[in-house]
Amino acid sequence: MQIRTARPEDAAAIAQLSRELAEHLSDPDPGADDALLLELGFGGERWFECLVAETEKEIVGYALYCRRFEAHTRARKIYLADLAVAKRRRGGGVGEKLIQALHEKAAELGCIAIVLDLWVENATARAFYEKIGAKHDTELEIHAIRIGED
Repeated sequence: MQIRTARPEDAAAIAQLSRELAEHLSDPDPGADDALLLELGFGGERWFECLVAETEKEIVGYALYCRRFEAHTRARKIYLADLAVAKRRRGGGVGEKLIQALHEKAAELGCIAIVLDLWVENATARAFYEKIGAKHDTELEIHAIRIGED
């Protein structure tokens, strides 16, 4: 298995894996259209970066992330937006390899941490993150200011 930076030709596979992730989280199906992923991940105004896990020319997982900076602490962090592994490959080390590669990327960028959101009902992800040493940050709460109608 190889971990590498995603390329535009990976967008369809990322879209499919994101559908599996949405199903796992009981979120609405985002559909198979990869146009927005192509535009925002590989276009002129990039909103995210992505690492993929590839085995025998098949994408079996991805870590989608973006940079985060806080002026008041001068701290660089990476925000992990999605970590997705193909259902049939879960438990086989794909997620750990993606996190290891993301950790290396964060170190290259001078980051002090990788931060993420975790849905409170996602016991599978909680167990995974605890296994790799992630700690629940009791100093921070997640709040959202919604834009538009829900």
